[in-house]
Amino acid sequence: MKLRLSVLLSLITSSLLAQVPADTVVVSKDSVKVTPFVINDEKPEKKRKKKPQRDTTQNYAAEYNRDNLGFQWGIRGGINLNSFTTKDITVTRVGANGNPQVPFVNDNIISNSAMVLGYFGGFFVRTTRGSFYLQPEVFYNQKSGKFDILQADGRVKRVNASYSVVDVPVLLGIRFRQGRIFAGPMLEFPINFNNELLNVVKTYKIKDEQGNVIDFKKDLFKRPSLGVSAGIGFEFNHFFIEGRFEITNPIYYNISYNNDTSKNLQVSTRALVLAIGFIK
Repeated sequence: MKLRLSVLLSLITSSLLAQVPADTVVVSKDSVKVTPFVINDEKPEKKRKKKPQRDTTQNYAAEYNRDNLGFQWGIRGGINLNSFTTKDITVTRVGANGNPQVPFVNDNIISNSAMVLGYFGGFFVRTTRGSFYLQPEVFYNQKSGKFDILQADGRVKRVNASYSVVDVPVLLGIRFRQGRIFAGPMLEFPINFNNELLNVVKTYKIKDEQGNVIDFKKDLFKRPSLGVSAGIGFEFNHFFIEGRFEITNPIYYNISYNNDTSKNLQVSTRALVLAIGFIK
């Protein structure tokens, strides 16, 4: 009986082993390592969006068309260093009646380039588009200067002159970051003169080529003159500083007295300007 049971178990075992594929590997439980599954709770880092870079390669025409028109206003003031430029000429003294002194006394007006301190203040408006702007201004300006008179007796009389003007420049500028450069024409309208200047010039009377008497107070210094203003500035939010150079074109007079040879009287001013201001 036992023999039969052993033979039967052997047949069953052989039959089962015959059904297992040849490449199948039987692995024991102890040899299998289970790796636990870990859940990552960390959120993926978001990529920061890069700010668009301004195209610095575009030309000025494209820059002009980049923005719409903008309007600003502001005030500015500061100090200036001025000098007169006059052409050296000979002038004849006149008496109380306005006629030349007898015997004739001739003095020489000599230019003096010494710089004198002045001040100014005013307001402006600015129209901008892209990097360009147009800026008309109106401001009160107190200017000063010196010139010398070589008198007939050989003594030199120095005249410390000052006068007030209203300047109206119209500037065209280009902005770059916080800086800007600008230039433009300027009209200068004299409005007032100091007594030292008036007392000196009334000593002389000059006629033009047509024989008309030139009044220094009314004609010489009250004629508007054309000038040029140019400079550079730096802006910090609503405040700015700037430096300028200004020059007015000479006022020319072809003058003569008692049929003397005609001479040219030229008066012009130069100024170095330092300003601070506020712009809104």
